[in-house]
Amino acid sequence: MGAPQLIATCWTTAGDVRPDRPDNLGRFPLEQRIEAAARAGYAGNGFWLGDLIAWQERGLGYAALKQRLADAGQHLVELEFLIDWFAAGQRRAQSDAARAQLFRAADALGARHVKVMPPFLPDDPQDADLAAEFAELCEEAAGHGLMVGLEMLPFSSLPNLEAALGMVAAANAPNGGLLIDIWHVVRAGGVVADVAQVPGRFIIAAELCDAMMAMQDSITEDTMRHRKLCGEGEFDIPGFIRALGEAGYDGPYGVEILSDAFRQLPLAEAAQRSFDTSAAQFKR
Repeated sequence: MGAPQLIATCWTTAGDVRPDRPDNLGRFPLEQRIEAAARAGYAGNGFWLGDLIAWQERGLGYAALKQRLADAGQHLVELEFLIDWFAAGQRRAQSDAARAQLFRAADALGARHVKVMPPFLPDDPQDADLAAEFAELCEEAAGHGLMVGLEMLPFSSLPNLEAALGMVAAANAPNGGLLIDIWHVVRAGGVVADVAQVPGRFIIAAELCDAMMAMQDSITEDTMRHRKLCGEGEFDIPGFIRALGEAGYDGPYGVEILSDAFRQLPLAEAAQRSFDTSAAQFKR
């Protein structure tokens, strides 16, 4: 099995930062992160909106960032993440502002897809209402050349593959579907073979990491602090990759390592080790 194109997701090269903390900007400049990812072998980079805003606040434009990517041979761009795209009131106003910023970045950088989060609150839209909002989001994203990947999260209102797939299938947007992370599949109580049952047209992107089968701490602490480099835990990553292939998925794979230990690594080492250990899974 040949290695596909791998994307260094934003948190993999961000350094000592947690996504769920207020101070969640990457600790290394974007130009250094792009260069480290390229040298390691990655075909693309993921960008967190906060880091993109910080880039512009340095007086740098997206044209300069796009040139950095081109010079490094990085042609795949992932953007993340959009929350509350289904909400009302102030939450929706803030989400719409972020949506506009992400779409501007997509236009400038030629992004492949944007990652979006599911609802978390009991009063958030569900079922047909949620599918209608997702279809509307996808239609708008299509105008910017973007695919939209909904990330199924076991601690959300779409806690498993069945629920998440049901929503995106109801929306039936040609550019909308799931971003399937092996960690979320396993922690939702599924097995990696379940992924083979997802129609390939509804798989926008996939993400790799490893972990122990027994969860450590709470589920949020486990996802933020205890993931491992591929091959250093107990997840069946080759089986996950095979199941995605059986489903008809042939797109890139993001590498997302959220780990206290990994965050302490120097940037170049983090990029190289995450790439090498992930690429090795396609040879097993």
